[in-house]
Amino acid sequence: MKKHREGKRMKTIKQAKWCYIICSLLLIAAGVYIIARPYASAVIFCRVIGAVSLVYGISKILGYFSHDLYNLAFQFDLALGVFTLIFGLILLLRSARVVTFMPVIIGVFVLVDGVFKLQTAVDANKFGLSNWWLILLGSLLCIALGLLLIVDPFSGSGALMTFVGISLAIDGLQNLFNAFYTVRILKNR
Repeated sequence: MKKHREGKRMKTIKQAKWCYIICSLLLIAAGVYIIARPYASAVIFCRVIGAVSLVYGISKILGYFSHDLYNLAFQFDLALGVFTLIFGLILLLRSARVVTFMPVIIGVFVLVDGVFKLQTAVDANKFGLSNWWLILLGSLLCIALGLLLIVDPFSGSGALMTFVGISLAIDGLQNLFNAFYTVRILKNR
């Protein structure tokens, strides 16, 4: 019975991990798209980021219910999933109104995600994971990028949108690293 329950738990973790990976790749793709086309329609940006956020939010919520061994890989995914789901809905349903605030909204998203990753880094250190500091560096980078988007020190909209794209791509890359690193560690323990 215990072996069956363990197998089911690992299957759920694996499914959540792959959903998380796909969403991270979508976040990277959205960032690269914005970098490549910083002057394209901001409403399209809102809708693309909104759709990615919806999928990402759902994957975070599913990840939370995977019950990983140390509650490390998906520990904040319920709160962040709900936040991201609401964020995506706002971007999709109110694209025209959100356009002027999009960099600030994305800055808040990247900042909040970075803060949650900061807690994951601290917990990874407590569990004795050797590369916890990589998660820490990535989280601090996301926090800095989020703050820069909120403060908006850029002079032109093209530069700002390029920075939005860079921020999203870096956040997606860190999510990808976290998905592979923390779940791999949990599997080996």
